[in-house]
Amino acid sequence: MSIPLLESLYEDNEKRHKESLFRKLPVYNDESIIDFSTNSYLALQSNQQIAKEALRISENKMYGNMASRLISQSSPLYEQLENELAEWKGCESALLFNSGYAANTGIIQAICDKNTEIFCDKLNHASIIDGCILSGAKLIRYRHNDIKHLNELLSKSSSPHKLIVTDTVFSMDGDVAKLSDICELGSRFKCVVMVDEAHATGIFGKNASGVVEESGTGDGVHIRVGTLSKAVAGLGGFFAGSSQLKNFLVNNARPLIYSTGLPHSVLAYNIAAVRYIRNNPSIGKLLLEKAVKFRDALNVCGWDCMECSTQIVPVLTGSAESALELSSFLRSNNVKVPAIRTPTVPKGKERIRFSVHLGISDNDMEHVLKIMNQYRKAAV
Repeated sequence: MSIPLLESLYEDNEKRHKESLFRKLPVYNDESIIDFSTNSYLALQSNQQIAKEALRISENKMYGNMASRLISQSSPLYEQLENELAEWKGCESALLFNSGYAANTGIIQAICDKNTEIFCDKLNHASIIDGCILSGAKLIRYRHNDIKHLNELLSKSSSPHKLIVTDTVFSMDGDVAKLSDICELGSRFKCVVMVDEAHATGIFGKNASGVVEESGTGDGVHIRVGTLSKAVAGLGGFFAGSSQLKNFLVNNARPLIYSTGLPHSVLAYNIAAVRYIRNNPSIGKLLLEKAVKFRDALNVCGWDCMECSTQIVPVLTGSAESALELSSFLRSNNVKVPAIRTPTVPKGKERIRFSVHLGISDNDMEHVLKIMNQYRKAAV
């Protein structure tokens, strides 16, 4: 029996296949692969000091939290981790969510409604866009990192309720938001300013707390979102800001209210990893120095790394087919680098995306650069 809805879904699969846009879950178990796909920028997942400390903190208790935190919060480590995150970020309070995605969707959905205008960078993460849509607010997208355009749009706004939201490090382009300018506009136009530090936490700033710290814009940012699943190499997302905002989110953020809490063991790992970064904040600087070296070498080879200035190094290919071809060529040479295609990036801006991390050795980078140079010479 033909079911029209299912048939339309299967047709979409076929269309994606034809356009080189079909995705499938990768399976890689070969530890010899040079992996440039991970977001574990500080390579903490293999840090034995953190693992031992996490076991000590957990007291070898591996239980999970059995309900929403508002119903039954069984682990005492929630409060401990939130206090340490708030202190690290220089804020009054912090609030844990199950992921960065849940934090973004939950916060925006809670604080905005149909009477709110949201000014959103066009390259913000999908979780931010989804939060805007769920809120029912008026979504106004400004050109990427274009402060002049943002100023023009804010000047036309008539709503008293305005939110400016941006990533601090953009996950596909690897560049950094102009936070000082954004905060100045936020102050002038009386906006709430919200930033997502997912790819910056643990890397930027004297204490490695993020771009807000490095840019000195803490007073101009009202809401900071972070994740524990990238540089921290754990699991979960979080809000950092005022106690009043935390109280509001506890009562209104649906992903928090209607999701089971994180397991005790995960919280213990998160605490151990955050403490390690705070005690070793210079490792973020080492990572960025490694990324500069790698990016400069790619540029010398003639590759277009766009305007990246972080540990995220995109290499523009210009089509889905060429991105897949280059990614496949690298994989055949024992290097894992994902092809990034539309709708994640605009059509014509397809690329492969290197995530530089501290687990990459100098020999690894030399091997990758050699392979990339070989490919480019063969293609010319």
